[in-house]
Amino acid sequence: MDKRLLICVLGIFYIIAAHASVSAQNWNIIAIVPDDHSQRAMGAYGDTQAVTPNFDQLASEGVRFDNAYAAAPVCSPSRAAFWSGKYPSQVGVHDFLMLNEKYTDRGMDTLAVLWPQVLKENGYKTGLIGKWHLGEAEERHPLNRGFDYFVGYDQDSKAFDPQLDDNGVVGEVTGHTSNIFVEHAKEFLNENQDGKFALTLMFREPQRPWNAVPQKDLDAVAHIDPVVPITPGVDTLWLKDMTRNNYAAIHALDRAVGEVLAELDRLGLAEKTIVIYAGDHGMLIGHHGYFGRGAVGAIAGDQVVGSENIANLFDEAIKIPMIIRWPGVAKSGAVVEAPVSNVDLFPTILKMVGLDLPSGYKAEGRDLTTLLKGDNVGVHEPVFAQYNMENFGIAKLRMVRIGNWKLVKRFGLGADAELVDELYELSTDPGEMSNLISHPDHQIRRSVLEAFLKNWMTEIEDPAL
Repeated sequence: MDKRLLICVLGIFYIIAAHASVSAQNWNIIAIVPDDHSQRAMGAYGDTQAVTPNFDQLASEGVRFDNAYAAAPVCSPSRAAFWSGKYPSQVGVHDFLMLNEKYTDRGMDTLAVLWPQVLKENGYKTGLIGKWHLGEAEERHPLNRGFDYFVGYDQDSKAFDPQLDDNGVVGEVTGHTSNIFVEHAKEFLNENQDGKFALTLMFREPQRPWNAVPQKDLDAVAHIDPVVPITPGVDTLWLKDMTRNNYAAIHALDRAVGEVLAELDRLGLAEKTIVIYAGDHGMLIGHHGYFGRGAVGAIAGDQVVGSENIANLFDEAIKIPMIIRWPGVAKSGAVVEAPVSNVDLFPTILKMVGLDLPSGYKAEGRDLTTLLKGDNVGVHEPVFAQYNMENFGIAKLRMVRIGNWKLVKRFGLGADAELVDELYELSTDPGEMSNLISHPDHQIRRSVLEAFLKNWMTEIEDPAL
């Protein structure tokens, strides 16, 4: 055989073998979910003031989704969607769960299938470190919901010296949650480095109080003079202080994530571990004059009035950071503009590790692996979200985004839709300042979006209908 031909044939065989090796290997999973991390507050997403070197590095090595949404703009329902691949109303979670008698027996439906359950049934060691927030009852405890290992808390935790559940034993642990969770993550990785594992880290940060972080995190952002929204009636200096403290909490989160990724490198696991970073929802800090997540209060001077009794689905509340590093498969440094959702992660994770959906399971989300590989990047499918406020007010909000158009509808109100519903063109109005719901030039588009929303609500048997 001609020498050049032989080299060419061998090269082809090498490429095929290498591809087969990548696709056939037993991938590990590390999924990281923060609490209240707004997409805007990261260097990789264009914030030049945020001190996030580890997130920026992760984004340079993975795929960044610029239009990722949570299925709901508050903790519990968003996390239910992340785990189950179902919309919150389908698994019985509408608003964030609270620590009172009203919620003692409430939480995520125990019949809901979670992706860690599926992985555990297929030979993975599964771990959860951090916040659960999906029900206090014993049948909803993480160790009864598909996890082999759990260190964390159900709903609320102090930043320093927290009370934690360590695999069923509850007690106070000395230190800051960012450092405590990192040490447990290292323990889990070292104990399971020789087998397949799926570890989820649900950090407390950057949940308030934002200045309740180690001094080194406060020092890292002390130089920042934050750029903040200028809104009549809002104390700008107060807002700058709040935003700087938010940056401190995000720095603590970034530092902790960096330590976990460094341990992956030290153990030689990075090249066979998929890393997923996905927020649970966003945070308004003065945007539109509000403060909070999907449940906000209005800012008057340096005070938040009505803490969490106004519901919203502004992008600041529901858009999330999402970065996925899939070594040797997903293109490093790629950016996906197509709208996606955290409900998509269930089918995506199973596809990445080569598993089928459970028998009879209907995937509400879509498999994102083609987007991760650089295919179909121009295809924009509808993305939906929902929020039933129950705790400090009553509201039923639903959202659909197709391309750059976003519709928000409120249900169960007697008011004219043109007074309460919202329509935005996000490419020209990313701050959602101009509501086009009654604009005569956009009524056909509005009708199309309303039809998509109604069809989706019908398909998932949304109780708001």
